Amino acid sequence: MKVYHGSYTETDTIDFSFCRKRRDFGRGFYVTKLLSQAKYRTIRKGEDNDTEGVVTELEFDEDFFEDDDFKVIRFSGYTDKWLDFIVLNRSNRKDKPAHDYDLVE
Repeated sequence: MKVYHGSYTETDTIDFSFCRKRRDFGRGFYVTKLLSQAKYRTIRKGEDNDTEGVVTELEFDEDFFEDDDFKVIRFSGYTDKWLDFIVLNRSNRKDKPAHDYDLVE
């Protein structure tokens, strides 16, 4: 499946040292299936960094969701469980992650 990453700079590798803490789904590399959402993100990130921003298109293999080597959580929509997960991550003030999932959808 095609996914998009909106940033202030071109992205050719995932570098978690740039990932910020206390984000909706935890510290991580965020992508979206919606090109329009990634474009919006590039505008915001570009303005913050005095650049135009860049949308990077990536191919994500959905088999990773079924791979036993990855701990996965998937939300079916805007549910109470989804909201609780976001609150957990945003309020986490510890040095370690609020969860141990590899993939969050």
